[in-house]
Amino acid sequence: MTLLAELQRRKVFRVAGAYLVIGWLLIQVAATVLPQFDVPQWAPRLVTLLVALGFPAALVAAWALESTPKGVKLDSAGAGGKRLLAVVAVMIALTLGWYFRGQSAPQAAAQDAARDATRASATAAAPPAVGAKKSIAVLPFVNFSTDPENEFFSDGLSEEILNSLARIDGMQVVGRTSSFQFKGKNEDLRTIGLKLGVATVLEGSVRREGERARITAQLIRTSDGIHLWSETYDRTVKDSLAVQLDIAEKVADVLDVVLDDKQRARMRQAGVKNVDAFIAYQKGLKLYNDAHSKPDTDFIAVMRQANAEFAKATALDPDFSLAYFAAADLYEHQLLSNATSPADRIEAQRQALKTLDLAAATGHDEQQRLLTVAERQMLSDDWRGLPARIDAAFAAPGCNASNWLPVFASAFGYGDAIESFGSRASACDPLNFINFSTRAWVARATGNAQRVFDVMAAADKVRGSVSRNSGHQARALIMQGRFDDARKLLDGFGPDARDENYAMALAVLGRASGEDPGVVHAQLQALDRGHSRYQQWWLADAVEAALSGDRVEANRRAAAIDALPAGGLQLAVLIVECQCGAPFDIDATPRFKARLAESGLRWPPPETIHFPPRAKPAPP
Repeated sequence: MTLLAELQRRKVFRVAGAYLVIGWLLIQVAATVLPQFDVPQWAPRLVTLLVALGFPAALVAAWALESTPKGVKLDSAGAGGKRLLAVVAVMIALTLGWYFRGQSAPQAAAQDAARDATRASATAAAPPAVGAKKSIAVLPFVNFSTDPENEFFSDGLSEEILNSLARIDGMQVVGRTSSFQFKGKNEDLRTIGLKLGVATVLEGSVRREGERARITAQLIRTSDGIHLWSETYDRTVKDSLAVQLDIAEKVADVLDVVLDDKQRARMRQAGVKNVDAFIAYQKGLKLYNDAHSKPDTDFIAVMRQANAEFAKATALDPDFSLAYFAAADLYEHQLLSNATSPADRIEAQRQALKTLDLAAATGHDEQQRLLTVAERQMLSDDWRGLPARIDAAFAAPGCNASNWLPVFASAFGYGDAIESFGSRASACDPLNFINFSTRAWVARATGNAQRVFDVMAAADKVRGSVSRNSGHQARALIMQGRFDDARKLLDGFGPDARDENYAMALAVLGRASGEDPGVVHAQLQALDRGHSRYQQWWLADAVEAALSGDRVEANRRAAAIDALPAGGLQLAVLIVECQCGAPFDIDATPRFKARLAESGLRWPPPETIHFPPRAKPAPP
């Protein structure tokens, strides 16, 4: 009781309480405000350390000192107080000396990188290298405006920042498809970091009122949730386009990336010059994604709506390369669909060549430009020099994904090059399932069953769910001779999934297992052909004809395809789907034969499934 009374008399408890409140406020202010002024990362930590060290010093001072009319002096009962204060001062000085010696800015950055690298090795299941300090995902900015239509504005701003960051050398930027998987989800940032394999995320919000917009952005380290930088911008809507560059430059600076004039110029080139253009593009992109991901949609009808928005975007900004490239997908699907009229098919080829020309001419990303040039020539009637363009596109550094080019090229022996290209795309955009599906498709075309399983397992791991596209696994099981397992897998397909891909897998299984062609034909004819978004039943019929042994019918169907606009693409897809070597005689397809001769592409393709010899017909 004497000690408690003495502590109360010397006001030690009062000093301790006041110190804790003031110290806590100082730490909070330092953690929030200092990063906005781009101070080194050790500065907020130093404030916390000083507050912690000052606490015992404050208690000792409260015990040893007293306030008198003549000022503050040693308490008359505080024997040894001066020595105790000196000891505390020496301890504080030694601690600060150790801190500044061990926590210089370069070493602190190295320690951050080491911690991130440790996290990377602990989470090696994710395809990207988790924890690379200059890795980042730009999450879609939240729309805080009262008008829901402004969500397209906030999405567009997010993508523009992403595109600007992607132009910086040394930055690992996760692709849009993966980043936007987290839109509207309140998921823990550590979990997002692990799923996307990044050390930092940029998130923010947009509040738009008329022509004014308030944009808030913050950079967060995923390993511990520390805010590395944040800023709020009050701008007009038109000025908001400049905000994206400022945010990208501030993020690069925080992550210790040095920008030169060349990189700044590349970042400016990557941006869209018109606000309404990128709003229209975002509307089109939403329709594009709906058409590809929602099974019940009328694919062509929804893609026409998407292209109407892409056309608005390119009318407002004629250099909008991504809008041109996205628009070409509709025309390629029309070329591959048996439901397209002859007149529409001719127009589809013309439009595809035109939009891909514009996409290549306005593109600022060299790899994307090379992919676009090769894809355009694939659809043309002149294949001279095409192999060199395919080689250059797949070898170019970058993380872009192509459309039909990988499937086309896999018919002519590019499997390993495409896998290298595709694995890079998956690393940059780990939640983009289309990339994994394309890689599995190419692995099938090259006869590599194990690669099919590996690619789909990687897709399941990053998605955290079992793959919906078991058609790839069914083909891989057939390649391994596991016919019963493949049939069991195909039997599990629901009625709505029994489309052209199901029909072709069934035809391949029947041929590989030695089933009677008449039985297989009856099974295929019993399918409801209304269950198809893409209407490519001509492809299933051509595969069946090639596998049935009726070479006359196979050649007839191939000749009909050869006569169509961009028939070479369709015949290449037929080769990939059949896995039977040459599904037709080359002389039956004179246009395709001429394209192969002028290009030097490989012919005939190898058989990627070991089909048993056919029984010879009984003598009459």
